[in-house]
Amino acid sequence: MSRLVLSCCIALCLGACSKPAPSEAGPSGPSAAPSPATLTSIAAPRTGECPIAIQPGVALGPIRIGESRAELEQHGLPVKSTSKHDTTEFVEVGPFHVELCGGKVVDVWLDDLRNAPDCVTLAGKKIERDVAREAFIALFADCKDAPPRTGGSFKECEQSGVRIGWGMGDFIQVRVAKKGTRLDDTCEMLLDDGKPVAVGAAAKSKMLQKVLDLDLLAPFWHREQPGRDPLKLIDNDVVSDKPELSIFGSKVVYVPKEEAEKKKLPYFEITKLAASATKARIEFRFPVEGVVGHVEFEKRFDDWHLSDKHVVER
Repeated sequence: MSRLVLSCCIALCLGACSKPAPSEAGPSGPSAAPSPATLTSIAAPRTGECPIAIQPGVALGPIRIGESRAELEQHGLPVKSTSKHDTTEFVEVGPFHVELCGGKVVDVWLDDLRNAPDCVTLAGKKIERDVAREAFIALFADCKDAPPRTGGSFKECEQSGVRIGWGMGDFIQVRVAKKGTRLDDTCEMLLDDGKPVAVGAAAKSKMLQKVLDLDLLAPFWHREQPGRDPLKLIDNDVVSDKPELSIFGSKVVYVPKEEAEKKKLPYFEITKLAASATKARIEFRFPVEGVVGHVEFEKRFDDWHLSDKHVVER
């Protein structure tokens, strides 16, 4: 389950997302911000709930990032699994909502600070439940807008170790996750250990075609110049299977590098393709134009998506 889906579940609190399928249902939050009277009438905290210290990238209350499913049972709070699919599981632990990837906690949150037990602290100082959102966000460093989403907004602070969400009314959600991660990272991405893996032929062909189609390369092709169409691609280990690629409406032609240099052909070269389970990087150069660059991809479920691109002219 992606965090895009999870965020939609969160946005149920905001009334902006449709109800997810049972297999994707996340914990729901309050439908509206509580009134001052409601704040004073919330039940006393249960044993194990307090204090709820916000530790960016480390923990929220007793729930620590990286702890196991079994360890969640040891906090003296009721534990309920709300959904599970492949390596992803969502669990309620007392007032906390928890996401686990591969049996380890990767994200923990309170649906609404205003409805939380009255013992939330940051750096030893108590945070009032009726704190203004702007004042709450100002307590954290390096806050940046998360990518736009339907139904609400998020700030990612402290290198994304704290995430603050809001929508209509005075609703404030507070989440803690590992620093350096992103709200929309999938479990597969979070579990990626960086070990190299081979990219399938079909996926590699699509990725290489996206390289040739880059808008950043368009100014350098000069199709009208002699020898540019069809494009000559260097035959090397990266493209030893000679994937079928095209540009200008013509299929690329593979040529040995020695021949291309001897004949002074305007060739394009894929110099590197490296991939892990969910990340890939392709490096390339176009010597006749003095161009070098790279692209990066992220794998979400079964598809590789372009996540970054960089082209420079030397």
